Amino acid sequence: MRFGILGDAKIAREKLRPAIEAAGHQITHIGRRDPSQGAHDIWGDVAVISYDDLLTHPDIDAIYNPLPNHLHVEMTIKALEAGKPVLCEKPIALSEADLDLLEEAIARTGLYVYDGFMVRHHPQWKWLRQIDVGMRKIVHAHFTYPPRDADNVRNIAAYGGGPLWDIGCYCLLSGLLLFDGTPEIVGNSKELEANLDVEMTGAGLIDFGKGQFLNFTVSSGTALAQSVTLIGTDGWASLDVPFNPPPITKARFAKQIDGTQLLLTNGHEVVFEECDQYQLMIEDFVAAISEKRACNLEQSRHIVRLLHHMTSQ
Repeated sequence: MRFGILGDAKIAREKLRPAIEAAGHQITHIGRRDPSQGAHDIWGDVAVISYDDLLTHPDIDAIYNPLPNHLHVEMTIKALEAGKPVLCEKPIALSEADLDLLEEAIARTGLYVYDGFMVRHHPQWKWLRQIDVGMRKIVHAHFTYPPRDADNVRNIAAYGGGPLWDIGCYCLLSGLLLFDGTPEIVGNSKELEANLDVEMTGAGLIDFGKGQFLNFTVSSGTALAQSVTLIGTDGWASLDVPFNPPPITKARFAKQIDGTQLLLTNGHEVVFEECDQYQLMIEDFVAAISEKRACNLEQSRHIVRLLHHMTSQ
């Protein structure tokens, strides 16, 4: 499959470029608002053209959209109307109203759209969903990173900036992957940046029903750290690096039958085979298009609804 990429984003250069190539596909064009600026040297002889030319180019089979969050819906709809399926970076929308417009375009065109949660495809998440810890009761998730430059797009509220939109969506996805109920906000809080119009830290308690709760914290003002722990009536399980794992990553678990001594330590260790979750996502995206798979944005709608509420207060 021949991919066109909207913009010259860092994630496209560092993660999606090698993933697309490793999956056996091509990147043929880069779209820029001003094509005369060219693109990063890493793209080599990939052609640089305008956004509009990229979307309508006959030699492009699919679009990857890693533009700033506020352009996800607008440019994805334009790609669909030009006859191109889209792999769009998360969060796919910033409001349910915009998500409605996107789903209308999907229904109208019959084309496939996927929001780029690469973590769905890593085998550690399949393991965590399947492990028996009794009745699942609690998920603790946190994801933090150090401050970015003030003019970074993640620090501009109008562009969908702030750590809640940037990484809070991963924490909410954790609950959606591990619980079956409909998530509702019990409580949330945030600390605003002193000189910016976005939050620096956000926290939420989400009720999935049947006594199942997700407790999460995100921040763009602390050290880089991330973890997910699932706690059930018969044990617990955790992922060492749930969202940005190294090629070989680990998990840990312990159960009541192991006894108190192990429950209160690091537990049993599990090591996963080397993989690239971005490559696995690309392979599934291409397979979905080939199979004419129906597009399902149900999890995206929950995430957009909850984050819109948390960031608009």
